Amino acid sequence: MQHAADLIPHITAGAVGEAGVLTEGPRWEIVVSPGVFRVRTRDYARAERRHEREVERHRKHVDVAATWEGDMPNPLTRGAITAWTRRSRARLVERLSDLDYTRLYGRFHICADCREEFVDDLDHCPRCRSGRYDTEDRRGRLPAMLTLTYPGDWLTVAPTSDAAMGHFQALCKRYARAWGEPLRGPWKKEFQGRGAVHFHISTTPPMGTTPVTDPETGQPVRVDFKRWLSIVWAEIVGHPDPEEHRKHLLAGTGVDYGQGLKLTDPRRMAVYFAKYGAAATGKEYQHRVPREWVDTVLVCSSCGVEHDQALDECPGCGCPDADVVERGSAGRFWGYRGLNRALAIRQVTPDVGIAAGRIARRWYRAKGLTKQVTVQRVEQATGRVTYRRSTVRKRLFAHGRGFVCVNDGAAFASQLARYLGGPSPH
Repeated sequence: MQHAADLIPHITAGAVGEAGVLTEGPRWEIVVSPGVFRVRTRDYARAERRHEREVERHRKHVDVAATWEGDMPNPLTRGAITAWTRRSRARLVERLSDLDYTRLYGRFHICADCREEFVDDLDHCPRCRSGRYDTEDRRGRLPAMLTLTYPGDWLTVAPTSDAAMGHFQALCKRYARAWGEPLRGPWKKEFQGRGAVHFHISTTPPMGTTPVTDPETGQPVRVDFKRWLSIVWAEIVGHPDPEEHRKHLLAGTGVDYGQGLKLTDPRRMAVYFAKYGAAATGKEYQHRVPREWVDTVLVCSSCGVEHDQALDECPGCGCPDADVVERGSAGRFWGYRGLNRALAIRQVTPDVGIAAGRIARRWYRAKGLTKQVTVQRVEQATGRVTYRRSTVRKRLFAHGRGFVCVNDGAAFASQLARYLGGPSPH
């Protein structure tokens, strides 16, 4: 990616002349990652001033808290997460396309001192120069999609989102202790029709066997990864009912190698996690947070007492005015573990940035992709408003900036660089 980004006409460090002067204001940049080509503008001076204001605001808050007498009021925080928004879905596609997935399929070293990961061609850590390291070899493994579900009576073991995430974190720790490596790969949280939460993780499961306690005999046995995952996940969830625990042990997990083999590049990985459960697949219900996790209450505007929604007035002071407050949250819908972003950023002149945005926009428009949207229609005679479904063409880089997901970001950047470096079409 670095070599492909160098092919794009960019501003080098220490460039002289009018074209190489970077003044204050928005700067055009082209970013190349394993599965994304991005054109953006950034004002670094403005971002630095905003950071200085945030630091000053934090310093004042600490000074006030040090001299405050009594209970300090809670600072304002973001509201409860009750749905998977379009913005969060776009961030998922962009971030998962930026990840370097070679850590899932290759061989590399991990420094024993600073835990820096580096290629196996080096015999010392490039950060701390230490010669002590551990080797992690994932070559020859088959990728798989792991599924973690909950028993029928799921509210007993997962009454909140924090409890479910605690189970997932515990599984990651048990995995590292049993197999001697961290659990790597993107993950996503979804909900079944009955409301129960379940997790999807795309990773490369280890080969071989590991010791574990047999739940039936209580004796240590050696099992493969699929059997280990079933036993350990049932132990972590730990349903108190023996029958529910038995059923969960038999059908609580899934290891799908067929689905994992389809995710062969960053774009396919990102699109799979974004579209799985989308409206087009008829599984949008998998993003609806169960009401057991989010509770809505009324807070009296006069005395601040919380009361049920069924009441028309405050039971304490009789005030009819109240604010609607949601308690609880679904937590994060997606994330990734053990992977890092791989970005090649090059600053370019405005002419090059605008030209790159136009080329990417035309390339995407040539695909002819469409989407379904809801539009309103107003009858001029009666003023009646009706809604209908319409098919429109998808648009990217509408203002010359944005990102597009590709199967090979380096190849896309090299081809675009060849066009930009060639003779002008005019």
